[in-house]
Amino acid sequence: MRERTWSIDIGGKPFIADQIGRRQFRVQFDIDISPGSVLSFADIRLYNIDKDSSISQGQSVVLRAGYTDNVDAVFVGFITNVFRERAPGAPEITTRIICKSGSPASDRGSAQACFGPGVTVVEVIRYLARAWPIALDIDETQFAADPAMASGYVIDGDITKAMKELSYAYKFEWIQHLNRMVVSKIDKERRINALQVDQFTGMIGIPEVSLGPDGLGLKVSVQLNPAISLKGVVNIESEFATFNTGNLFVVSVGQGINANGRYNVFSLRHSGDSHTDLWATEIYGLRDGTAPKPPVSTPDNGNLIWGVRVDQAFRARVREIGQTLSLDPNWLMAVMAFETRRTFSPSIVNQAGSGATGLIQFMPSTAQGLGTTTAKLARMTAVQQLDYVEAYFRQYAGRIRDLGDAYMSVLWPAAIGRPDDYVLWEKDTGPYQRQYNQNYGLDANHDGIITKAEAVAPVNRAYQEGQKYVA
Repeated sequence: MRERTWSIDIGGKPFIADQIGRRQFRVQFDIDISPGSVLSFADIRLYNIDKDSSISQGQSVVLRAGYTDNVDAVFVGFITNVFRERAPGAPEITTRIICKSGSPASDRGSAQACFGPGVTVVEVIRYLARAWPIALDIDETQFAADPAMASGYVIDGDITKAMKELSYAYKFEWIQHLNRMVVSKIDKERRINALQVDQFTGMIGIPEVSLGPDGLGLKVSVQLNPAISLKGVVNIESEFATFNTGNLFVVSVGQGINANGRYNVFSLRHSGDSHTDLWATEIYGLRDGTAPKPPVSTPDNGNLIWGVRVDQAFRARVREIGQTLSLDPNWLMAVMAFETRRTFSPSIVNQAGSGATGLIQFMPSTAQGLGTTTAKLARMTAVQQLDYVEAYFRQYAGRIRDLGDAYMSVLWPAAIGRPDDYVLWEKDTGPYQRQYNQNYGLDANHDGIITKAEAVAPVNRAYQEGQKYVA
């Protein structure tokens, strides 16, 4: 019988051995793998673990999951934070482990090299992988048409910075995942066998076509499959499809557009709960020969919504962040306007007493993860604090497709890419009752449930209102 299975190693040793079906231990996990983020991230919740269990920051983590006939590592990395939580009224204690890929020692490798004229980008990438050191997955045929570097290339320092510069210049995506550096040109054909995805091969629900009328992007869920990789290809066959044109604007969808065809895998999310039906891999794919287009809604003159409320230096820095992260800067302006109650104050503090501070309401733990504190953030100028806004959004930029996703990055990252009816929190059930109570004002219809659409609605209004203050 084909059953779900999982296990976890911490600190290089088995922590929970193979669990088949619903066994003694319960796990929930969300693992996000997107080349736009450079790193992959994991949010793992273990229930009723002994409080004396030795789980601490910096330890290595390997989570394996799948089915008894197909199980492998879905995340390899290290722990950045550990929390022990209990939902109001619930007897269970959750040990929540926040992780990112790589290891503390090799997270940002360093290299020095000088390449002469005629070196190719593939040669440079291979050198960087060896210097990290990290295994490399790359299809060199995708780079065959790229010209050699006429003036050579110099590397002096941070390997991740060098990779970002190369990826921008040579239009490729890369990520550190499962102890490998995966490099791919998402607009190039991948000459590998495609994984068949249809109602007979584990597809869950129906595919969702996104990114506009040309059917460029597609999101589809399948039974959890650790074999799917960012270099993979899926072939979709589905009689039906839904269309997601974003939370703010509705665009026309061309006649005859459907979900069927080959897609290069662009990003993945593995999600599971060993004690519920959730055990899935969500795939975001792009059609062969196409690439994601940066959002365009900023006027040609560079004006921004809410621009009159901030100075010229602030506007210039927001536009720069938008260009660097391929985000619409107006989305950032709308989020910051809402989070600061239209003040754009870097020292504004959350009225509910959570300690959140500043332009995007940095939580104390978030500030610490970015190498600062909320007290220091409050003493910064607005322009100075934008450096931390950029650092925060960088981890999600590759997954943000509309204003709703931009706001979910700040409010509840688990909802990035989710449909409008996705439930964030419930009043009387589930593990997130405390979050519901803190945000009950978003429950527009007072039904005890806050959906993504309800949460995004006030930010949409901030966007529309901000058009009166363009500069």
